[in-house]
Amino acid sequence: MPSLDSTWLSASGVLIGILIFAFKVSLGSGLASLNRNEVYTIAAGYLVISSIMGMAIGVIPEDMLGVALDAGVSMHIAIALLLVTMGVITARNWNHHHHDVSRKTFWILSIPCPACLAASFISCSYLSELLEIAPWKVGVLVGSFFSVGIIAFSSALGRKRRSPSSMGSAMIFLGLFYILSILLIPAYLDFQKISIVSMSMPAADMLYSYLMIFSLVALGFVGRMRGVSL
Repeated sequence: MPSLDSTWLSASGVLIGILIFAFKVSLGSGLASLNRNEVYTIAAGYLVISSIMGMAIGVIPEDMLGVALDAGVSMHIAIALLLVTMGVITARNWNHHHHDVSRKTFWILSIPCPACLAASFISCSYLSELLEIAPWKVGVLVGSFFSVGIIAFSSALGRKRRSPSSMGSAMIFLGLFYILSILLIPAYLDFQKISIVSMSMPAADMLYSYLMIFSLVALGFVGRMRGVSL
């Protein structure tokens, strides 16, 4: 049994991770200026999904989880490409034609993506074991936290009245981040399956990872300096 301090520290880390995913969902619902009822509907959907995830803990066999994980990677690729495509469409329509299509494209940010579903399931499973609480109760707790975060972030973003191009830029950034994660996560999963003595990452792999991240940042910086718009 872990100490009380470490238990709540770990639980806080999990809940902060859930808030990050709630912010991702809110980028769509907040920047697209959805009305209050629409935001509540999205938040309620995530509450239901998290509750179902909580009830599914211990019921879903491990083999099925492996199949779902493999399918999730394929969906991850599709969503990454959709994010970039929809982001370009949203930004270009506003920047070049002053036409707001954000209410038609926001859904790619706000739908439950594989990463959000995996985060909900893993969070429910981990918190249930950590806090020794019934899984369904943890599912409701995580879902409630998710929903409140979505409503709060969406309200805050909605008050800022940003242009639709801001949502388009956010979609492109997230799409590129998803593509980067697709390149790195499979290597990490394979790494986890191998029993090794040293846990240090090879210098060459670390260098390639940093170069890839730096290249994406530098590309965006140079584009901004030269006044390139979508």
